[in-house]
Amino acid sequence: MTTDQAQALERAIQALEPLKQLAHEQRLEFDALDFVGQMRWGSGKRVWGPEDLHSNLLAWLLDPKQSHGLGTHFLIPFLGSAGAPPAIATADLTATESIREWENQVDERWGYLDILIVNEPARMLCAIENKTFSHEHSQQLTRYRQALETAYPDYEKTYVFLTPRGTKPFRREEQEHWSCVTYTDIYEIIQRLDEDREYCIADDIRIFLRQYATTLRRNLVPDTSIAQQARRIYLENRESVELLIANRPNWPKEIKPLLKDAIDQQPGWEFGRESSDRLRVFPTDWRRLVFLRFVIPASGRLYFQLRIGARSEENDRVRTTLFESVRERPNLFRLKATALTESWMSLHEEKILGDDDLGVAWDDGTTRAKIEAWLEDFFDKIFPAMNEVIVNCFRKYEAEEQDA
Repeated sequence: MTTDQAQALERAIQALEPLKQLAHEQRLEFDALDFVGQMRWGSGKRVWGPEDLHSNLLAWLLDPKQSHGLGTHFLIPFLGSAGAPPAIATADLTATESIREWENQVDERWGYLDILIVNEPARMLCAIENKTFSHEHSQQLTRYRQALETAYPDYEKTYVFLTPRGTKPFRREEQEHWSCVTYTDIYEIIQRLDEDREYCIADDIRIFLRQYATTLRRNLVPDTSIAQQARRIYLENRESVELLIANRPNWPKEIKPLLKDAIDQQPGWEFGRESSDRLRVFPTDWRRLVFLRFVIPASGRLYFQLRIGARSEENDRVRTTLFESVRERPNLFRLKATALTESWMSLHEEKILGDDDLGVAWDDGTTRAKIEAWLEDFFDKIFPAMNEVIVNCFRKYEAEEQDA
């Protein structure tokens, strides 16, 4: 490594410290909207990502007649941020309405503008195309503008391109028409509304606005958002970050040999089909209908499962016997399913390694020792009891077959 590379790597590491602190603070902060998103869609999805969520909320806030009771107190500063014409200062904006997914057609192509704000008495409108983590496509800004010029020929028009960082329209000619508004602008308007004690906001609305501000700050406002800060650090230190990524542990490649060494010491056990992140094992007395499986995803978390094959006419009765026997031993088997399915399923599963095991504990030997201790405990205490239950199921099935 050259001196320049070493210095660049040191700068990248220093840049990560504020991000690390921000992540720690936000882990301790409750974000109601994000929590609802996890409850609805599972931990893999977040409520702040989909543009529809933000478009729905903004359309609601921008409509003076909606249930928030804010009147035009959100609409006016938003139009100011968008560079709307001075006429809004004297116009009656209470008659404004917002339209979601305004449908339009240009050159036989259908389009759906995210938000259209229309004030018919004042002959004014504001078009908003919202992008959180996606990009414009198919010349949609040009088509939306052309459709609005046709549908509202004599209206004063304001065009807004809303993004986290104030991204400009891709086409140069559209940059002259569309104002770049950021989620920082939205965040600051909400903050001012919350701090303005002269204007009476219902307590439930104030609480909701604070929660939305928290969601914006955590995820979409640059320099306060983990996602945005991480992106900036990567772009500013791309070579150094790529060096770190290139030398990160290959968890399946490093963990799998430990498992194989321990399994090799079990008399008569056979290895089955193996993939980059999975390892199958067939103990001596088991039919191929059931097997043990270790799952090692790229994240490094290590899972152990007792799996049963898919149903067939030949194995239907023995599968039922196995499932019922496992269900009768909840202290031994961790069975999540409440009913026997016809496809492959787990009769037992548990996590051996979690995220906390994959830091410096890996290189200092602590995590390896944890895997070895788990395997030793499993082979000496857990497996003999599991084996007895499963082998007895097969014996019972074979006896019934002979009697029949």
